[in-house]
Amino acid sequence: VEGGDALLPMLESAVEFGTQLGVEEFVIGMAHRGRVNVLANFMDKGLDIIFADFDGKIIDKTGYDGDVKYHMGYSADKDTENGPCHISLAFNPSHLECVAPVVCGMTRAKQRRRKDTKERKKVVPIQIHGDAAFAGQGVVPETLQLSQLDGYTVGGSLHIIINNQVGFTTNPTDSRSSRYSSDTAKAVKAPVLLVNGDDVEACVRAINMALQFRQEFKQDIVIDMICYRRYGHNEGDEPAFTQPKMYSIIKKHPTLMKIYGDHLAQTNIQDADTNKAYYQEKIDNLQKILDDTRQNPPELKLQVFQGLWKGLRAAGAEDMEKSIDTKVSKKNLQPVIEALTQVPKQIKVHSKIKKLIETRAKMVQEDKLDWGLCELLTYGSLLTEGDSVRLSGQDCKRGTFTHRHAVYFDSETGAEHCPLSELKGQDNEFCVYNSSLSEMAVLGFEYGNASTDPTFLTIWEAQFGDFANGAQIIIDQFLCSGEQKWARMSGLTLLLPHGYEGQGPEHSSARLERFLQLCAQANMSVCNLTTPANLFHALRRQMKRDFRKPLVIMSPKSLLRHPKVHSSLKDLCEGSFQEVIPDPVVQDPKTIEKVIFCTGKVYYELDKAREENPDLGKKTAIIRVEQIYPLANNQIAPFLNGFPKLKRVLWTQEEPQNMGAFQHVEPYLRELLDDLGLKKLNIEYVGRTRRASPAVGSPRVHLQEQNEIIEKSFS
Repeated sequence: VEGGDALLPMLESAVEFGTQLGVEEFVIGMAHRGRVNVLANFMDKGLDIIFADFDGKIIDKTGYDGDVKYHMGYSADKDTENGPCHISLAFNPSHLECVAPVVCGMTRAKQRRRKDTKERKKVVPIQIHGDAAFAGQGVVPETLQLSQLDGYTVGGSLHIIINNQVGFTTNPTDSRSSRYSSDTAKAVKAPVLLVNGDDVEACVRAINMALQFRQEFKQDIVIDMICYRRYGHNEGDEPAFTQPKMYSIIKKHPTLMKIYGDHLAQTNIQDADTNKAYYQEKIDNLQKILDDTRQNPPELKLQVFQGLWKGLRAAGAEDMEKSIDTKVSKKNLQPVIEALTQVPKQIKVHSKIKKLIETRAKMVQEDKLDWGLCELLTYGSLLTEGDSVRLSGQDCKRGTFTHRHAVYFDSETGAEHCPLSELKGQDNEFCVYNSSLSEMAVLGFEYGNASTDPTFLTIWEAQFGDFANGAQIIIDQFLCSGEQKWARMSGLTLLLPHGYEGQGPEHSSARLERFLQLCAQANMSVCNLTTPANLFHALRRQMKRDFRKPLVIMSPKSLLRHPKVHSSLKDLCEGSFQEVIPDPVVQDPKTIEKVIFCTGKVYYELDKAREENPDLGKKTAIIRVEQIYPLANNQIAPFLNGFPKLKRVLWTQEEPQNMGAFQHVEPYLRELLDDLGLKKLNIEYVGRTRRASPAVGSPRVHLQEQNEIIEKSFS
């Protein structure tokens, strides 16, 4: 932290002064610069743990893969004259600024826990940035734009820019077009306090002013601390290679300790000998701890399953394979049905919405529930059982495909009415928010939310599944790997519209293959569902398990209104989640010579072809793999073993061969066939050829390709 040393007294002052202003908790997000100093000197993390970590001698029996020292988070309680203050430092990967929305999501969840959702004064986020990153990373303005939105506000963040005047080896003239690195904050009219990093008392005054402003006006505020980096990118770097003039000045420039020590001596507060003795005492103490640590390495202890997470646990592959009771009684479902099938009297609804509500009532009467209704029944059933639900994303109140209508709008005034909100109790909530046109910041926010509060079913919906590309850093570096790196669990659910309907490359594929490539060590579930009941049970399973894992659902588009895609109340009230769905048409397993495995919407196209030409499917079984990871081998095995005349095994998919699920499932199926003594059987691929683009642009060519896939599957 040398050159930006004032950060430490700033943070200390924030706690002391903040508790006077009603702050009970700070949530901090920062990059790598000064992080170990913050952990040691501000967070009070054990120095023996830090030294042992650097030495590589720490005793680690946790079973997790871990992460490098300067990515680690921590939490601690600090005592002040005005009472205790809890401090959380968020874990942070190398994509520096992506922690900012995560910290805001964590803050939002902590404010809920402390019943601080009106004033938002008890929990305050502090975001610590580098100058180059604050100016250059797109997630910064994305996060700033969330700051005043109802679904995402946290009452303002404190931003501290550690302004090195250089980004690794890049000068400001090459890293930004604006005069100040803080100019991005002008978009939300956040005040900016410029302060000299060599004036530690001014730095402390700046953060106290910022806290007062934030508590009074509930807005973001920025401190631009102009300082320098005494060493290079790290202590072993040579910065004079690229900034020779700057570093010739820095070498001669006194440290902040020297500057302030001289000030104390000149003002007769503390003499130079006392300063020197105090410093030497600290250095000697560090050396002693290091020597002791090398003799007796400490054991790493994780800070997990505390607070809201109490009663939950870690889980492995065996736990994820166990069936969970997700049934709900008709009695508990009845008030939900009534809320969703009655036209509200409070507002004047659009005529088409009125017809939609009447159609839902007819679905219940005929016992044929479609996708949208079953999804809402899921949320309502959880609410009646005391669980909370938070759904956010672009246009998700209505739904991109006009299928959800979780919120009705008064056709004259625009006033909103959410029928499910009437079902919540005093201690649970149903929240549905249309997000800003952002993926990375919004998904980061929801990850922070879900990883902090497991009492909510937290869902992010992409407008189209490929929009998740814009949040890939959050997916890669937080969602799928956070448990192995940091022991940070999350039950965050992603709804990603997926399916080939001739809408072109970007509106066909949610990049299923990317999520499957990230699957390992029982880190999450990836599903491509074909029945509304399976959606109902998959979402309820997220809350009924005694552990939390992310869930990625390739959600449908055309299946939302497909005449065959419906479920019954019995499916919801007496059924369970089906990882694999058998072929309902097969009467006699002894006649089956070919098995087609598939996932998602293509099943209905295969089924339609077989229905139109019964001879095609006489000796064929179509098995739906609803959960692709973890693959339920124990459920697939009976289908392979149960067909004595089996000669061929196919995997049929819509996606190109280098995409979709084939490359992921093929090794698993191959191993399963070998274990069952069916080594002679190959796993044949049917689908599009390898492609650079996920789908063609022409609807005509799309239909031609789709027909070829179906024909080849039955050939």
